[in-house]
Amino acid sequence: MHTLTTRAKANMPLTHAGPNLVSLWPPLQTHSKVRESLWDAPPALAALVKRVYLSLVGTRRDHSVCALGRSGTGKTTTCQAFTHFVLQVIVSPVERVHAMFTILRSFGCVSSQHSDASSRFAMVFSLDFNHAGQVSAGHLQTMMLDKWKVCQKTPGESNFLVFSQMLAGLSTEMRTELQLHQLPESNSFGILQPTKVEEKQRASVAFTKLLTAMETLSFSVGEQKAIWHVLAAIYHLGAAGACKVGRRQFVNFDSAQAASSVLGCEAEELDTAVFKHHLRQLLQKATGVSRERNESDEGESPRLTASQCLDGMAAGLYEELFTTIVSLINRALSSEQLALASVMVVDTPGLRNPRHCAEERGACWSELCHNYLQERLLEHYHAHTFIHSLERYAQERINVEFECPESSSSEVVSAIDQSPPQVRAADVDPRGLLWVLDEEMMTPASSEGAALERVWRAVLHNSGVCVLAVRQCEQPLQCEVNHLTGCDPVRYDLTGWFGRIQNNPSTLNAITLYIILDQSTCCSTMFTPRISLPPLCRGLGGLEGGSQRALQRNGTIRKTFSGGMAAIRRHSQCIAVKLQADALVNLIRRARPVFLQCVDAKPNGGTFDVPALRAQLHSTQILSALQLYRTGYPEHMTLSDFRCYFQALSPPIMKRYASIFVSHDERKAVEELLVELDIDKKSIVVGASRVRACLE
Repeated sequence: MHTLTTRAKANMPLTHAGPNLVSLWPPLQTHSKVRESLWDAPPALAALVKRVYLSLVGTRRDHSVCALGRSGTGKTTTCQAFTHFVLQVIVSPVERVHAMFTILRSFGCVSSQHSDASSRFAMVFSLDFNHAGQVSAGHLQTMMLDKWKVCQKTPGESNFLVFSQMLAGLSTEMRTELQLHQLPESNSFGILQPTKVEEKQRASVAFTKLLTAMETLSFSVGEQKAIWHVLAAIYHLGAAGACKVGRRQFVNFDSAQAASSVLGCEAEELDTAVFKHHLRQLLQKATGVSRERNESDEGESPRLTASQCLDGMAAGLYEELFTTIVSLINRALSSEQLALASVMVVDTPGLRNPRHCAEERGACWSELCHNYLQERLLEHYHAHTFIHSLERYAQERINVEFECPESSSSEVVSAIDQSPPQVRAADVDPRGLLWVLDEEMMTPASSEGAALERVWRAVLHNSGVCVLAVRQCEQPLQCEVNHLTGCDPVRYDLTGWFGRIQNNPSTLNAITLYIILDQSTCCSTMFTPRISLPPLCRGLGGLEGGSQRALQRNGTIRKTFSGGMAAIRRHSQCIAVKLQADALVNLIRRARPVFLQCVDAKPNGGTFDVPALRAQLHSTQILSALQLYRTGYPEHMTLSDFRCYFQALSPPIMKRYASIFVSHDERKAVEELLVELDIDKKSIVVGASRVRACLE
């Protein structure tokens, strides 16, 4: 605590913690020089970049840099700083990468009480290095866990930043073309034009930067035009609204007509795609035209209301637009050169808890998705830092006196996503919350309360779901999950969750409107390639690329979504959330990881919130990780590499084992070399296949 706070007061927010970094956010001083220090790469980040780069070139193995922590702790800023400094070290141009981050900030971030740009999507940005040690290509992969953000606002947050930027910065000609010259006062999606002068000026400047970034990444005029048409159509759909009672239709027909005109389709086509999708399903079932499994094969979903149909169309339009923008970014960053290895920068939305903002409400469905992904990454961190390290020591027959700390991440993950058992007892149902919600949602006359009852029965019977991971609340339809090893419990309110997770055909119908838009904007290949994707993969961006490394990464993701429950429950939102987390972990599991532990310091007048800081540090298990790092043998090298590197220090050993045509006993050669060099036996140990060094 003393080290971290002292360095933070000296404008050094980054601190080494063994092989990882701890970042205190925000800096105590908020003037521009301190904020630019992250982009100028402080010594701690510069040393990490050089260490990762040398390890990548030396071992020819993929590396990953993963940011962990609460929402609003500067994870995105730190990841961007790392990426920029990697390009500066190897003297590569950064304009395209900077433009990529500018576009992602507009289309994937919202303003919240924590930050002006809080991420609402998960990102894996890979830098591929060729055999000369230079960056040959970049590849972006994204996962939009919260597609409903575009139509259903969370209290205290705005919609995606691109809407306010577009409404403030569009030219007069484009406003007329998109029918945005006269804006209605209300919008059911919460998309509003900035009213204050400062906000409008800030949004206009951001829109100008967005246009510059698109030109830097070679977005054509037609592609930019198609993007603005989709965003304007989503705005008009929000202005049109939906009837709450009676037949399913729009409230404001003028705005609905404007939405259809912007999309290039007839008003009747838009009305059918939004509200009358059941007629299309009946027609396809009667004629046998549809090749895709009908929703009836997976159980009938409850009848959708008009508002749910409208929200589904808006979410589908924005989801397809976001993934298409990712494809355009990859087109500008791709290359066909052979790659030696890659560095993957992993940035995900942080853990969100309404209590952090002094709110009394329960967390919603989208916050559960983001918090679940954080728990999966914490589980990966604990397994790599402790379990795998101790297993390697045991395999090398190296004795390290260390007691592995317990982690509740696996227990929380099991409570949320535990799969159905192969053998089920008569009165015990050991399934996680996601599976129970998915099954109860498809059960007629069921509700969120019935799903919670099944979870409580599993907890009481202690059938695989840890009792300490989840707790029942006194309020109805609420439960509490102990996130971050019990240091940050989050209370969830399941009210209305069935409306979020049930199959919404309006979302899938959005792709039919994109076909019409392609023809009207002369961009026939902009959206067409994604038509063939299965429904579960619609939220994934970056599933394209012709390079060897890109194909390997995409193959890992496609393999995750190709078998098991993914083939049976093709339209399940709950299964999609679990599979996206599985794909992300599988993607980075084989890489050598470095973790950025981002901590919210909450400085108030130069002082820190010590209890909150201590709770976050406890959840990272940083003291146990440092103890294992200092008392163990983290630096390692194979026996043959060690002899080749250091035999020049001993001429007799070098002469004895110089011949490359004779097979040598590498273990014997290393032991003789250590004796010849008179190395302290406590600092270096010879294992079964590697030489390991202690830092003390």
